[in-house]
Amino acid sequence: MLQTWAGSRTYSYCFLIPPLFFYLVWIRRRATAKLVPSPNFWGLPVLGGLALIWILGNLGDVRVVQEFAIVAMLIALVWTLLGNDVVRALQFPLLFLFFAVPFGVSLIRPLQNFTAWFVIHALNASNVPALLENHTLSLPSGTWTVAEACSGIRFLLSSVVLGAVFASLAYRSRKRQLAFMVASVIAPVVGNGLRAYSIVLLAYLTHNRLAAGVDHIVYGTFFSVFTELVLISVGLRWRQPRAPDDATAINSGNALEALGNYKRSPSMATTAAVILALALILPAPLVASHLWDRVTAATVWPEPPVIVSTPWQTAETSDTNWAPELHGTDKEFSQSYQNERNRVDLHWVASSGRSRMDLAGNYSSVDDPKLWSLASADFGNVTLNGQPTSVQRNLIQAGTDFRTVLTWYWISGEYTASPARVRFLQAKARLFGKPATVAIMSLGTVEQADPSAAERVLQDFLLHASFLVPGGTRPRW
Repeated sequence: MLQTWAGSRTYSYCFLIPPLFFYLVWIRRRATAKLVPSPNFWGLPVLGGLALIWILGNLGDVRVVQEFAIVAMLIALVWTLLGNDVVRALQFPLLFLFFAVPFGVSLIRPLQNFTAWFVIHALNASNVPALLENHTLSLPSGTWTVAEACSGIRFLLSSVVLGAVFASLAYRSRKRQLAFMVASVIAPVVGNGLRAYSIVLLAYLTHNRLAAGVDHIVYGTFFSVFTELVLISVGLRWRQPRAPDDATAINSGNALEALGNYKRSPSMATTAAVILALALILPAPLVASHLWDRVTAATVWPEPPVIVSTPWQTAETSDTNWAPELHGTDKEFSQSYQNERNRVDLHWVASSGRSRMDLAGNYSSVDDPKLWSLASADFGNVTLNGQPTSVQRNLIQAGTDFRTVLTWYWISGEYTASPARVRFLQAKARLFGKPATVAIMSLGTVEQADPSAAERVLQDFLLHASFLVPGGTRPRW
């Protein structure tokens, strides 16, 4: 988690979560100090279940599952060792810890689509001539790309965190807290659309003298801060006074009774809870490591892993910088093929499953126009090895160049377009000591004048290609 916080500007706000957590606990110190901690053994089954979830997330190499499980384990530990009253008094700070998990990547594409939709409709309503193709805006003054960095995901996540802290400090009513949290989601989404629209409009009206280059970044940052200040200023109009410090404390009679019981046998129950909790948690990484180590080795892949029939022929392999950037692979194969004027490029990688491997390629290098970025993404169907198969269909862009790329996976004898399915099958294989070998295949071609021409070329190639697997036999043409 720390590596993600440090390596991604999107999640740099997570460094504020621990100090904010301690602050939220500190302002509740007087009410909490009046409570008598009492172990609750009902937390032990929860800890065991979370440890199992962590193991499964580790076997499938799904970081977000492991990270949510870790945070949930911390909360369950507090419940197990300190009891219901303490958890009830500190419920918001404890739940706030979930913001330390770097999540929300799946929101980038919908946010990017909404921003592009908002900008084009706002420009048309302002009588500004503009066309939208994929995420590219074409105006008489120039071309703009609504890239992933323009999705507003950073703005949204930081706004939700700030909104949660503000709502807990400013309101006591659950309805008001919920209303402000909803506003903390809507405001950055709509605000990001207004920000992008105003930047494009200002550049159009000034013939790109303003709101371009560094001005673009400065203006966007100012607009985001201004939106948050307006949101908080409006929220302050309905703030409520804080509850008395003893509002969440148990009454004095119950406190004296609980304190008497705690003094008679404080060590036995607490020690037992600590020992049992550690017995459930500590073996989890050892079990996961053992399951990883006993994964059986996969059969050697055929050389080459794909063969083609006429009229397709191998061609000189071109640059493969269009291919998804993957890490943790054991084997790699790249080859270009040609059929008269039609040409396709194949990038094939495989992993034995005995080490961790990326499944999602990096098409998010949007800051450099020379690098490929994802313009659009959906799913399609192709005929692969004589069988209908679902594939990922991506349109990637580098400057004015476009390329259609089909991507799919092979694991445990089946082809799939779903990374989640791959992770599930890998976790299942490692759990039962089976081979967890996975291959990722990406097939690309230069975009044709006809939007559907590129896909027809790819489909035709797949009809004449046979993809081989470990232990498979070569087809006879």
